Amino acid sequence: MKIKKLVAVTIPIYKTAIEGAELISLTQCIKVLGNYPIVFFAPKSLDTSFYENFCANKILFTVERFDDDYFENIAGYNRLMLTVDFYNRFKPFKYILIYQLDAFVFRDDLTYWCQQNYAYLAAPIVEICCKKQTDSGMKTLENYRKLLDLLNRLGFKRVGYKPIVNGGLSLRRVASFMGLLTMLHKKAELWKKYTYNEDGFFSYWFNVFFFIWRMPAVSEALKFSWELHPRECFALNYEKLPFGCHAFEKYDFDFWQPFMEGEGYTLKKTFYKNL
Repeated sequence: MKIKKLVAVTIPIYKTAIEGAELISLTQCIKVLGNYPIVFFAPKSLDTSFYENFCANKILFTVERFDDDYFENIAGYNRLMLTVDFYNRFKPFKYILIYQLDAFVFRDDLTYWCQQNYAYLAAPIVEICCKKQTDSGMKTLENYRKLLDLLNRLGFKRVGYKPIVNGGLSLRRVASFMGLLTMLHKKAELWKKYTYNEDGFFSYWFNVFFFIWRMPAVSEALKFSWELHPRECFALNYEKLPFGCHAFEKYDFDFWQPFMEGEGYTLKKTFYKNL
């Protein structure tokens, strides 16, 4: 029986070249996580010479190719991440870290997080943590409460919804994602039609099936990653930085800038555009 490798760092690319904050993100990824297998996933037609030249003599890497239409827009990317085929490409690994090029990691805690045996680990939604719920958040919680009542009547005891969502920097157990997508194939297909973000699908259904797959407590997720409201996350995490963050240009750039400069990068706010 083949022994699975622990984790691969997987990076979606769709441009022939990158610069600015995206280049900083990739540079930091290589600097901090370069000892892990790095796998770029890209459109079949993309010329990846820029990435190959940039990574040459720095890290070992491979490129996985998927149909071009998955990379044309956000909806296409969401469809790709909701396919069993995507995760099947990474079956040799127990985990994959999704690292979009608007993410940033501060230190190498990746092996530690893999050892915690979570199905899905990502930044939490702070509005729900702080009881400042949006309309969509309220609807999600209400739907979950109804399912929770049913599960409680069946003997599965669980308190609270774990709002672990953001997929831009996320650790995913390959077997868990393949299992969930196989079991909920029709629901995944319906989710694609409504063009919802893929991370919401996994967050919701892993919460529902908490008795099969483990999700972290919010306090643990805050040690892993932040996206929205980094100042509130900083306070909730006892003024300690997480393993990494996502969308640092988009959400409170002024908070993140001093920490990035502390890592040796000079950042200027640019127009934000990402998958």
